[in-house]
Amino acid sequence: MSIHYPKDKYKNQLINSMQRFKNAPEGSKGFIEGTVLDDENTGRFVGMIKWNSKENLEKNIHLATEAVKNDNFDKWESQHPESFYLHEQGLLPSHQL
Repeated sequence: MSIHYPKDKYKNQLINSMQRFKNAPEGSKGFIEGTVLDDENTGRFVGMIKWNSKENLEKNIHLATEAVKNDNFDKWESQHPESFYLHEQGLLPSHQL
């Protein structure tokens, strides 16, 4: 997951880039889904791609980075994005709570 800080006049360019990034690995092994969200309170953009394993992410993320390698993020964003590598946590059985 990445949180982006778009400059107002470049929001369309950044959204387009994020869409290309999330679409590029579609159909590759382990890709589950990608999405781009806009936070109406802060104006930040959130991009997420779900994979079935870290190994498949590492094998195929190059497809996404290749799709945006020439994009001008320094011009489009007010600061560097924050990136997170998140893992879904299962619910604990009630006897372990």
